[in-house]
Amino acid sequence: MGELTDSSSTSLSELPHDTLVAYAGELGLDVSEETPRGELLRIIRERQELLVGLDRDALLDVVVWARLPVRRSASKETLASHIARVNKVSFEGLSDRGLRALAGLRGLEIKPRDTRASIEMRLRHLEGFWPKVRRRRRAVMGWLIARVVERSEEPDDYRFLPEQENGLSLKEHIAESGVVGGIAQKLRGVADQYVAEKLDEIERRIDRKLDEIDSRLAEWRDREVSNRLRIVKITLLTAIVVAAISLGYDCVRERMIRHQPDLPSTTAAEESSD
Repeated sequence: MGELTDSSSTSLSELPHDTLVAYAGELGLDVSEETPRGELLRIIRERQELLVGLDRDALLDVVVWARLPVRRSASKETLASHIARVNKVSFEGLSDRGLRALAGLRGLEIKPRDTRASIEMRLRHLEGFWPKVRRRRRAVMGWLIARVVERSEEPDDYRFLPEQENGLSLKEHIAESGVVGGIAQKLRGVADQYVAEKLDEIERRIDRKLDEIDSRLAEWRDREVSNRLRIVKITLLTAIVVAAISLGYDCVRERMIRHQPDLPSTTAAEESSD
């Protein structure tokens, strides 16, 4: 649906019923296919008006507090859709503006004079008896499994996507999503982190190999240039030596020819005297 605008709000009546139900889910609303169309339009428009009035930074505070895997540039609709799946009732670390935004998304009417303690109490009262029992049971299971599986480590600082590590411990995953879902999310995060580390390691190895290849090519190039220069020097020295020998040979030959007696003229003089 994109960002919230007046034009998008007025065109809701033209959308089919199933599209409205899907859009309500994108806004973080829990509706069913049996919801009457008029009621569905009213709920969607109320949520749109609420999102327009909410501070985006307050929604980001909720995202950081709940450690949700979203991008910082995500729209309000996307943030609301992720926040709607958060069932935490321990609000430690959540800012006041984030607490008010969370209360508004959970359907509470917050007034400026309401204190933080009263807002937290009203939010806790929204949780039913059986959801509370299931949450306590998941928390106990998460604590037991975390004691067996992982060491006690301080959680990493929250990071927005595309960072892969969301920072939740196995205990928190199980408390939020159940045993199977929590373990699956934790394993998925560990696998993503392992793949990212292996890709970084492969990239570093490739860089090292490329550096070695460059150094070897440079060494071979220098050696080839040195050999060619040596060949040129030897060729020049050989040419100089050959030229010197040839010049010396010509000088000796010329000198020998100059000092050689004229034999044919002497023989002719002797024949004439006879």
